[in-house]
Amino acid sequence: HQHTNTQRTNTMHSLYRTQYQLRAHRRDQLIEFVKTLLLNPFVLADSTGAAEGDKLFHTYKGVMADMELLVLQHHQHQRSKPPSRLKLLVPTVGKFFTPLPLKNAFLEYEAEVKLSKRNHVPPSFNDVRHILNIAQVQAIAPKLDLITFDGDQTLYEDGGSFSADSALVAQICQLLERGVNVAVVTAAGYKGNPARYEQRLHGLLAGLRLAKVGAGAGKFLVMGGECNYLFKCSEQYTLVEEALPDNQYLNWTQADVEKLLDAAATSLERTIRRLGLTEHIRVMRKERAVGTVHIHSHNLGREVLDELALSAKQDITAHGPHPEIPYCAFNGGNDVWVDVGDKFIGVKVLQEYLGATPASTLHVGDQFLSTGNDISTREGCCTVWVGNPEETAQIVGRLLHHMGESAAAAADDNSKQSAPKDAAPLKEPKAAKNTGAKGKRKARGGGKQTKKH
Repeated sequence: HQHTNTQRTNTMHSLYRTQYQLRAHRRDQLIEFVKTLLLNPFVLADSTGAAEGDKLFHTYKGVMADMELLVLQHHQHQRSKPPSRLKLLVPTVGKFFTPLPLKNAFLEYEAEVKLSKRNHVPPSFNDVRHILNIAQVQAIAPKLDLITFDGDQTLYEDGGSFSADSALVAQICQLLERGVNVAVVTAAGYKGNPARYEQRLHGLLAGLRLAKVGAGAGKFLVMGGECNYLFKCSEQYTLVEEALPDNQYLNWTQADVEKLLDAAATSLERTIRRLGLTEHIRVMRKERAVGTVHIHSHNLGREVLDELALSAKQDITAHGPHPEIPYCAFNGGNDVWVDVGDKFIGVKVLQEYLGATPASTLHVGDQFLSTGNDISTREGCCTVWVGNPEETAQIVGRLLHHMGESAAAAADDNSKQSAPKDAAPLKEPKAAKNTGAKGKRKARGGGKQTKKH
């Protein structure tokens, strides 16, 4: 009887978690749409047939080819009226700054996980997320100028710091050596205190020093407090605070900031009392942010954190400054913060500072749900959605691989264009023909990098 009750409790808990995941603020409609398109052929497939795997493979590939065309049409006409077909099918779909080669991305993912060979587990949210990530990496690799990263759960564990033995250290060094600007765009705000960021990023900074990237270190930056504090890496591998450049997005007044923070603090305190959490968490106010802090060790469920974040959004809309200044109210995994500005502005400031475009900028983060603080970057650049630092390393490895392929292809094109077209071939002595042929084979056999989301 006890075993039966335990089973029932586990089942109800699983059902509850599943139902909660289906709440609107916990869903991504584009991913759900693609997942549904892949689910139908999976359900209709006869798993007993030997050739069913091949049939699913071709069906999945066809679905992704059709989605690729929908995305292309949306990309080309997203500013025109009437709305694109994809916008009609998925009303919440945002901007695409590049086409997405979804068919090729599916083929790359299929080769690694054999998605079409599964008989009992249908394509999942994560499967679609990975395919979209691969497509975006393939699309941006030839023209990447700026890559930005979230901190917690993207570069390092939540509340942790950048470890010197992380695979990302060598990968970021490679990006800098290739001339790519690399920035951390984080909610953590430490005005005038670069040492706090250096503490979180000590493993990476030590790796840059060990790799002797030299002047390339100046291409590494940190944007703190979403968009409020800018730091640049010096040739001594320390962070130096820079004045924020003049920008159309940074146009709020201090009076607006105070009114926003007042409304946020009032909302958080009210919700904390309503949920009976006054003995567990308190509200902390900073220069450009208001958030929750644990009084003692007490884990809050995602439902509580989402309630705090969504309540703050609603209350600020009703009682904040008007016209409303940009802000971000988000569930940080263990706490909730309301920040002045958001990562969209942080990315736009970096783009103008470095001369990058939305189509040449990639943001990597883990918070792309409506209660996260990475979702706003979708309006300003290309994005990749990861779940943990290991996935980030896989994505960057895959990116470096495709950048290598693009560089090799460009070099091959240049060599073909520079070769004389009308010159008559030189006649070689018979004794030298074998050597020349061998040399030609060597010249064609260029090396190629490999790697992996």
